[in-house]
Amino acid sequence: MKDDLGAFRFTYFSDKYDETINFYKDKLDFNLAHSWDRNEHDKGALFTAGNGLIEVLLRSDEEPEHKGLDYRIPQGAFMGIQVWNIDELFERYKAKGIPFKEEVTDQPWGHRSFSILEPNGLVLFFFQEQY
Repeated sequence: MKDDLGAFRFTYFSDKYDETINFYKDKLDFNLAHSWDRNEHDKGALFTAGNGLIEVLLRSDEEPEHKGLDYRIPQGAFMGIQVWNIDELFERYKAKGIPFKEEVTDQPWGHRSFSILEPNGLVLFFFQEQY
């Protein structure tokens, strides 16, 4: 694998920007790598997740600046996040009252996993491979 590859980012717009940022930072304990607040219509945050980044952008009611982007809230997408301590993480999130879509379970394809819903309805699928 090449060392000069950039980081993978899952980027989406949120109508619930502050709630979403607090959820990733305070509930999930994700590392806030960078954030910006340039003005009331230009806010964003980057969280580390495994070898990638989750980028949450404020969905502004201003006319979109970049015509090549889709400013709608995410639908039909989910994030898969590999972890090494699935049971410990499940118990920690359960104690925090995080809403689960599916509690921890052994999947027929060999993963032990659980999934949660974040404030925008996006599914975060946490999994550990069972070798």
